[in-house]
Amino acid sequence: MESFKSYSHFNEETLPPDTLKLIVLTSAEGDEEPTVNKLEDVCAKRKIKLYRIVSDKAYASKKDELKEILVIHNYNGQGESLEIGRNENVVCIARRTVTTNKNAAILHKMLADHGVFCINSPSSVKTASNKFSSYINFVNDNVPTPKTCLVTDVDFIDKAIEEIGGKFPLVLKFTEGHGGKGVMKIDSKESLVSVIQAIRAEPEGSVELILQELKKIKDDRRILVLNGKVIAASKRKKMPEDFRTNVSLGSDVEPYKPNDKEMDLAVRAAKSVDCYYCGVDIIQCDGEYFVLEVNPSPGSKSNYFDVEKQKVINGTALVRKLVDSTLDKENWTYETKEVGVIEYMKILDDDFEPMTAKMDTGNGSVNSIGVTDLKIKGNVAEFYIQETEHKLTKEILPKTSVIKVRGDKGNPERRPVVMFDVKLGNRIYRDVKFSLADRSNMDHPILVSAKFMSACKLSVNPNKEFVCCKP
Repeated sequence: MESFKSYSHFNEETLPPDTLKLIVLTSAEGDEEPTVNKLEDVCAKRKIKLYRIVSDKAYASKKDELKEILVIHNYNGQGESLEIGRNENVVCIARRTVTTNKNAAILHKMLADHGVFCINSPSSVKTASNKFSSYINFVNDNVPTPKTCLVTDVDFIDKAIEEIGGKFPLVLKFTEGHGGKGVMKIDSKESLVSVIQAIRAEPEGSVELILQELKKIKDDRRILVLNGKVIAASKRKKMPEDFRTNVSLGSDVEPYKPNDKEMDLAVRAAKSVDCYYCGVDIIQCDGEYFVLEVNPSPGSKSNYFDVEKQKVINGTALVRKLVDSTLDKENWTYETKEVGVIEYMKILDDDFEPMTAKMDTGNGSVNSIGVTDLKIKGNVAEFYIQETEHKLTKEILPKTSVIKVRGDKGNPERRPVVMFDVKLGNRIYRDVKFSLADRSNMDHPILVSAKFMSACKLSVNPNKEFVCCKP
């Protein structure tokens, strides 16, 4: 199975709005989801192309032999198709549908694997949307949160109650509930057992359940984090005769100016579940702050306090901040394919056997390949690939691409740069830059640069070798 992690792209420019494609994965139609409607309005004013993907009707496939084009068929539910090139400027905003609809989740994963910047990534959405997975991350990252325990069997419920403090009342939750649904206040062990048994008796009773200690609060604070910074916040008051604060259940909400402790905690929580944009729900109890959960697809119905501008803004202005952040590619993060520190790479210009390549995360220049008998004639290089009888002739790239490195004696060494087509794993990369070097004293004829790995969305596991191709 391929392994992925998130990483940031670097050395990128701010995009002109008309060069960006923004796609929204949602099952909502018409005015069912206000945030999507706001996104459409903001993008129209910014002259950004927005495509609403009807996620329960669309499907995707790869178009060409090299799998460089992803086609989303019937993207709008009216039979039209949307093509996405691997290196296009595309951003996907994933709404809650990716957690409730299997087809939407598949589309989300295909887009991320294709190199699309997803807000948020499939892995972060999966973690943040599951209350127990989030809890484990919070504990591991020292993010204060109410004591929580997974419930599996009523026969062992005493241990679970003990784990969260042993006191009633407590809270029973579905791990993937939202909007306050699937959240129950329990006053006794007898009630707890009865409720769990009733849930298990239902046709859909296989849902995961957690127990959580109940904190006495007057409100909770929704702190919105974008790219590692708090941008806005609101406060939701607890409803009379209810312990929940969800807006969808009728709680009053108002703009809220968060303090430094709350903002620091919100950023830590967002980082813990690796969300680029999210709403972090924080409560205060007995002078301490706790994170309840992280919402990876927050809404925009309310008014908020804008932390940067120090004023109240509406939901449209909040969405505008999100959209504007997508124009700066330095903000973009990707889920990357894991590679080992040593991999096989095949040069496609001739019938070469695959050669070993070392992934050098400290090399910010171009890739390097070992050659012998190098002769330069004008702007042409003639050479043999190291340890082969294959003679190649390549055009040298312009002088701006000729690199200088320090030789063995500390003197500058000029290396011509040419291009090869190469294959790594099951992917082919065209016109890849390589400097021609003497690597006869090195263990591996090819050195792969961090720049190439970044562009190809690869991440190196230093503890593994030959992840892409087994020796």
